[in-house]
Amino acid sequence: METHLNFNMARFNLQQRITNSVLTFSQRQIALVLSWVQRAEVESRGFTFIELLVVIGMIAVLASGALIAYRAASGGIELKTNAFKIVDVLNLARQRTIASLGSSEYGVHFEANQLVLFKGAAYSAPDPDNIFYALPDALEIADVSLAGGGSEVVFDRITGKTVQSGSLKARLVSDIGKFKTINILSSGRADISSDALAPAGTRVSDSRHVHFTYGQSISGTGSLVLNFPDDAVTENINFATYYSGGVFDWSGTINVGGSNQVLRIHTHANSGLSADFSVTRDLRYNTVNKRLKIYLDAVNLVNYETDGTTITSGSIFVSSIQAQ
Repeated sequence: METHLNFNMARFNLQQRITNSVLTFSQRQIALVLSWVQRAEVESRGFTFIELLVVIGMIAVLASGALIAYRAASGGIELKTNAFKIVDVLNLARQRTIASLGSSEYGVHFEANQLVLFKGAAYSAPDPDNIFYALPDALEIADVSLAGGGSEVVFDRITGKTVQSGSLKARLVSDIGKFKTINILSSGRADISSDALAPAGTRVSDSRHVHFTYGQSISGTGSLVLNFPDDAVTENINFATYYSGGVFDWSGTINVGGSNQVLRIHTHANSGLSADFSVTRDLRYNTVNKRLKIYLDAVNLVNYETDGTTITSGSIFVSSIQAQ
């Protein structure tokens, strides 16, 4: 009797250990293991050695699946983190150039496993002023495509612009189909354009940035005006409230015909005589397309059609409109 009781206790403890080991998996997997254990309990003979091996094997399979999922998730996080790191290094080089730090321009040189922030008009490997940023072994820089060829970007003093605009990818070495694309605009600004896994032809057209150059001074601007003509909705935004240190940056949500329109409008560069603007509309938040006209005071900058894909300007001062 005591032996039978001890055996039942051992069986109960085993069931508890099995239950605890699979708590982190899906309910379907948990139900599968527990139903097997419960079925075995009703049999008077208890567990056989083979049954124990089967249970242990099932737990091992489930654990390996969780480990694979964890590694995939951590790889995605590492990819995103280092893509932003590349953008930060590019923007740092641009900021040093605009500030004329050391009375010099700055640039960034790209290699497969690292990027280098350098001082001067051209990259020189032995220069002691070089700052190296190594990528983790799991990542690499690939598909560097810059205007004029080459593997480096140099920024123009005062304006911060570059003639080496283009793009590159940060991607996983073990799965080159997983990557982040970094765009470098002629304005000198760098951005991560989109997630790599979106299949070709499926990108939502209104989920991109629009960049353009406004060939007038913005320092005396009174209002940013957002007009939604189909809904007779106009939003007047005090420009000076969001303008500081030569930089304009506004974001907000406007209710238009019962749907929220979420926008961000900001400058990338401002020389005093002209300014580079960015307009962001994202269909993850703008679930209903709306026709939109954007003005600085009475000057029409950019117009969006209802489908969000056609962008025009009503001003001769607006140029270099780029949908990103």
